[in-house]
Amino acid sequence: MTIGDISTKITQLTGASTDEYTNAQRLIDINLWQQKIIGMIFDSQDESDYDDPRHGDYPRLTTPMTTNRDYSIPVTEAVLKIRDVSVSYDGTNWYRATPIDFAGTGITDAPASATTQNTTTDAQFSKTAPRYDIKFGSLFLYPKPVQADVDAGGSIMIEWFREPKNFTSSDLTTGTEIPGFDNTFHPMLAYGPAYEWCSARSLPQTERIYRELADYEMRLRKQYSSKQLDRQYQLSSYPIRYK
Repeated sequence: MTIGDISTKITQLTGASTDEYTNAQRLIDINLWQQKIIGMIFDSQDESDYDDPRHGDYPRLTTPMTTNRDYSIPVTEAVLKIRDVSVSYDGTNWYRATPIDFAGTGITDAPASATTQNTTTDAQFSKTAPRYDIKFGSLFLYPKPVQADVDAGGSIMIEWFREPKNFTSSDLTTGTEIPGFDNTFHPMLAYGPAYEWCSARSLPQTERIYRELADYEMRLRKQYSSKQLDRQYQLSSYPIRYK
């Protein structure tokens, strides 16, 4: 379905024209329900990782190292969860970094100006087994790169899960944009806003729309939990001891 089809379906379900249920109101509710739907997908997905193809790129960022420990995660990337982090201190050899909660390690922290303490802290970590902590909207890397790492072309690569790309008023006016999840569930972007409209006004079709949404959600969760079928399973036996 296109976003124009979805708006037409909203009119059919609610009985409200765009003079009553305006495009501006519909756009808010469509985007809210898109967020809900993508949340359902993230909750249900198997190892086949979802990302909204409407973004036009992959949720991956490679950034050159600096001599800082912290690297801010751009708000514009709409990051929801960190998927993995890989690090190369020499620009050639890459190592998978593992997460830590630095506050729980018992290791002394220090401001960037405390060079002696930072050297002591970093000595407890290895460049071939780097660690990272996500806090305050930034990635903190252990051990901290030094100028030689920067000069060698050291880099950090991060992958994440992110929010879907919101529809715009222009998308709704043009009407040709297509949601970035399985076509089977596009009607949810009509039923969801219709439910918001009808429930707020205690309209008689509210319960029926709610049941349709519940059915769509059940089937969406089932479908996204079994995307990756290319696996071989093997039965094995094990002894049972009876008393």
